[in-house]
Amino acid sequence: MLQARGMINRRSFLGSLCSLCGAGLAALPFAHTHAPLQELPEDGDWDWWRNLKRTPLANSNDPFAAAIIRAAAARRQLWIVYEGGSSPGEPRKISPLGVFTVEGYTGTYAEAFCHNRAARRTFRIERIASIV
Repeated sequence: MLQARGMINRRSFLGSLCSLCGAGLAALPFAHTHAPLQELPEDGDWDWWRNLKRTPLANSNDPFAAAIIRAAAARRQLWIVYEGGSSPGEPRKISPLGVFTVEGYTGTYAEAFCHNRAARRTFRIERIASIV
């Protein structure tokens, strides 16, 4: 099992202050970022995220990203414990599709089919607490 080092939980994150602007993160919109801001459509369409330029990764020095890349290549399912989303800490069974970065954003992301939600989801690698 892979374990994350130096993880902070959602409550401690939301109670912290942004290191760049000093704003309380709990009071800010979900996607608080200092990367070039993307205008959200007024109709609430969140598909804008899928339209950003993505760079697929074939390998990584990050052990979680590397494990997900290998599982995607082998078409193998994984169990992860994810510290983001609507149910932090809940084990999730996923079928990884790939790992990528997004232009204008820090972090590495995994695209996968989440069997718990019966839908395709994007997981931020840094929010994965463990892979079983």
